[in-house]
Amino acid sequence: MPLNVPVVIQIRPYEGDGLSFVRSPQDTRNLKFDGKDYPAQGHGVAPGATSSGRRLNERTLEVTDKINGRVVRTERRELSADLKTMTRTVRPVGQRNPSSLVYERQ
Repeated sequence: MPLNVPVVIQIRPYEGDGLSFVRSPQDTRNLKFDGKDYPAQGHGVAPGATSSGRRLNERTLEVTDKINGRVVRTERRELSADLKTMTRTVRPVGQRNPSSLVYERQ
């Protein structure tokens, strides 16, 4: 089902080799892409939550979210070749079909 609710995400550098995905001051996700688990932070984050990230190529990132060491979802964020759209594909564990969100660059 398509959503037509505007969502603004700012993407900024984070500690040299990472990125911050900012939706609001209370909803910021900082990621490094070294494959290591880092504590998840922010509003509404479950206790024991961690995230790890890695670059699959120059335009594609893969993020794995865990709670107490168990994978709860994987996510792929991919920029289009023209860098005008980002597709975010989220695959929660135990859910058959992924959710896909497409963001347009402003």
